[in-house]
Amino acid sequence: MAVLENGVWNPQKDVSELTHTDILSEDILPEAGRYHLYVSRACPFAHRPWLVIAVLGLDHAIGVSSVAARRYDKGWEFDVVNQDSINGSATLADIYVQSKPDYSGSVTVPVMFDRQSGHVASTDSASLALTLATEWKSLGQRPLTLVPAELRQEAESLNEWLHVNVNRRVYQVGFAKQQSEYDSACEALFSAFDELENRMRTGLYLMGDTLTLPDLFLLPTLVRFEAVYALHFKANTRSLTQMPHLYDYMLRMLDVPGVRDTIDMEHIKLHYYFSHRHINPTGIVPAGPCLSWLTPQ
Repeated sequence: MAVLENGVWNPQKDVSELTHTDILSEDILPEAGRYHLYVSRACPFAHRPWLVIAVLGLDHAIGVSSVAARRYDKGWEFDVVNQDSINGSATLADIYVQSKPDYSGSVTVPVMFDRQSGHVASTDSASLALTLATEWKSLGQRPLTLVPAELRQEAESLNEWLHVNVNRRVYQVGFAKQQSEYDSACEALFSAFDELENRMRTGLYLMGDTLTLPDLFLLPTLVRFEAVYALHFKANTRSLTQMPHLYDYMLRMLDVPGVRDTIDMEHIKLHYYFSHRHINPTGIVPAGPCLSWLTPQ
């Protein structure tokens, strides 16, 4: 994992090797036209705040663009298809250095960029999604209540559970270096899926019959599961279709206005299969699988 160290790109270091790391964080004020969200269309964590923007209809208030699908030694880059129209940067690291010239730490998506100050305002996908869902609702063209006041504590707790047991766990399966690590992570992941499958027997969404923020935390993992995680990460104890309530839930989520606009499966596959050479040394991107749900009926 490459990092910036005192503003200099270091492809040979991990963030754990740095003597200190910086946190880039500013207040994000609900002001249309002030911010731009950089994502990777492939990244499930960056997908969270983007889904909030899409579902609430905040597209007119916050611009969104993606880095390139392929990752090389320079980390997240822009290319002719995915250009940085805001700063004209060649790499995402350039935007971090623009914000803080001596920045040390990881270069990750999402990045909420404040066009007024020229600084990175946030890189925390979970808190960013929560802020957009609560403080930006009034600017949305579809001002849904994604975090009901009486359910906020429960929603935040469920978000954290999903992050630990599903969103991150699937990476622990895919990046396992020993059989025992893989077996343990895989068992924990599918145990969590069993809990979710049972949960979806009694409601349309995770917290009943109304769409809430936790739904936008779970969906990014589900839409990547069949094409990437089951194959590339070997998370294949059961197929998604063998969890029928969870699968139907995913299909239902795809009908929520704005959701499909955030899914680019070709970009997703190209990133994972090309960029993860420690898992897929040839970089060959599979032609399949054919996912019937990608094209709405």
